[in-house]
Amino acid sequence: MEADLTGFNIDAPRWDQRTFLGRVKHFLNITDPRTVFVSEQELDWAKVMVEKSRMGVVPPGTQVEQLLYAKKLYDSAFHPDTGEKMNVIGRMSFQLPGGMIITGFMLQFYRTMPAVIFWQWVNQSFNALVNYTNRNAASPVSVSLAASHHGKA
Repeated sequence: MEADLTGFNIDAPRWDQRTFLGRVKHFLNITDPRTVFVSEQELDWAKVMVEKSRMGVVPPGTQVEQLLYAKKLYDSAFHPDTGEKMNVIGRMSFQLPGGMIITGFMLQFYRTMPAVIFWQWVNQSFNALVNYTNRNAASPVSVSLAASHHGKA
């Protein structure tokens, strides 16, 4: 039995975003650490399915569950502003496992100053990469604001 996809909007929120629980479910869905292990081919498939769904052209036999899974993968791996595939280490779905690994090393190697400095640097670099990867790419970076902040404008 084929699913009726008439009126299906892949960009409509799956859960009510006006409620706390709905927002939590959405966040947990797109930050699911299991999506880090999905193959590049499956991510590319997800992008194609989301784009086709947006155009209203999905392959015959496509189920709603397949589209929802494709959207989950798409949201977890592709930047919302640019549509580009994000660096796997910078994805929000890698934040939990990556942060746990780094925290483990920070707790294990604390006895010498070089080790503390190194692992603090690794942690800050990881956080900077995550922040850069998930930046608001729709708004251009203003150089004049940075220059005027330092009294050079």
